[in-house]
Amino acid sequence: MRSSFGRRLGALGIVVLGLGSGCKAEPSVEPAAAGEQPESASEGARPGEWVMAYGAQTIYVHADPALGGEVERLLLLFGDLLAESVPLTAKTRLPIGWTTLTFAADQDRLVVEEPDYDNDPEANTRPDISVSLATLARQRAVLEQVGVPGEAIDFDQHVLTVTGVLERDEVMLVRVESPGGRLTGWRLTPAEGLEEADEVESVPVHVIFNARPELLDAMLLPPGYLALYGGGRLTTIVNEANEIVWDWATDGDLPRDRASELGSLIGAGAFVPKPRPKPLLEPL
Repeated sequence: MRSSFGRRLGALGIVVLGLGSGCKAEPSVEPAAAGEQPESASEGARPGEWVMAYGAQTIYVHADPALGGEVERLLLLFGDLLAESVPLTAKTRLPIGWTTLTFAADQDRLVVEEPDYDNDPEANTRPDISVSLATLARQRAVLEQVGVPGEAIDFDQHVLTVTGVLERDEVMLVRVESPGGRLTGWRLTPAEGLEEADEVESVPVHVIFNARPELLDAMLLPPGYLALYGGGRLTTIVNEANEIVWDWATDGDLPRDRASELGSLIGAGAFVPKPRPKPLLEPL
């Protein structure tokens, strides 16, 4: 059970990152002495570097310069953690949305790192967090478009999949309540559903990301939601009431197809939710 401090800290991550209730950022640390206030942050000496004073320490963030808006959200979260007197060390793990950020510490220097999604992410990290931030941006855009709060997963949790489904063009993601353990609650099948002869296996989220990165876009939707993919894109989202709440053919592109908007600053170029529920099956 989370302590009241942990619940409060999770709420900070929800508000700042805009991922909705359930997408909690909760470091695996205990509170430090109170009294310190957030310091200002600024861009570093070279493109793609941001620097922020964190008490007696200095945080360094490295990412694609186009993701400046996403870095801004992250730095606001760090400011809130500092206001809560949360110490950041090499042992800190910061789960956010689908990924987990860590810190490489060298005396008073803290470099933010993400799992190395190209090289055994469950064992290795890297100092450029562009993959984590770009994916979070697309996930947030999906949640905003549908108008629902998100429910977090983690990169090393698992999805139940039909064997060979990642090679299919048209696939379907369905989320149920997680049974616990390392399962996200997501099921990945061919778009036409399960066949009696199909074999099912458990696959880590990061493996799905490396094979079909677009599938991560919908993976913060809550239990009860269904997402259809085809042609390398998200095409349809269906809610728990069996209503189509977004359809590519009628509602237009999501940010994966407008990459220039992914790094927009907070409040700039925001996506306005357009929940227009339609029956999944029209009456005859």
